[in-house]
Amino acid sequence: MSLIPRVIVRRWLEAVLAVVSVGMLYYYRYPEQMPRALSLKEDANLTLWDWIFRGMVFGLLGVWGFSALIVIFFLIYSPIYLINKTPHLVGKGGWLDRREVRFYLACFALVCLLLALLTRSVDAAGILFVLLAGFGPIVWRILV
Repeated sequence: MSLIPRVIVRRWLEAVLAVVSVGMLYYYRYPEQMPRALSLKEDANLTLWDWIFRGMVFGLLGVWGFSALIVIFFLIYSPIYLINKTPHLVGKGGWLDRREVRFYLACFALVCLLLALLTRSVDAAGILFVLLAGFGPIVWRILV
């Protein structure tokens, strides 16, 4: 039994992932503002606090990367899901969860948007993906 309810941990993690995404975009745009602890140039002169900060940031980037993998999975799986559910969508099948179909339709729309942005601007597609990976849990909750 946990002392902290799962809902609180989930909400806290959603907020932290969103901040990490915004931070990634900020430091991509302004690399000269990068903190000294995260700079790869000064490895020999780091203090213990710099190493602790670096470990926390890289740990959060690992959680963000896992969130990005989940986003990639749902974006890739959405056309496969919709193709498999076409008999249900045209009325020749059994029961179908409308929220699930709405979720995968929205994921497919995001795939189309990402591909359209990728043909126009790689930076814009990258920014949208970073935001999706960071704000993913919030976006998924809104879509469902």
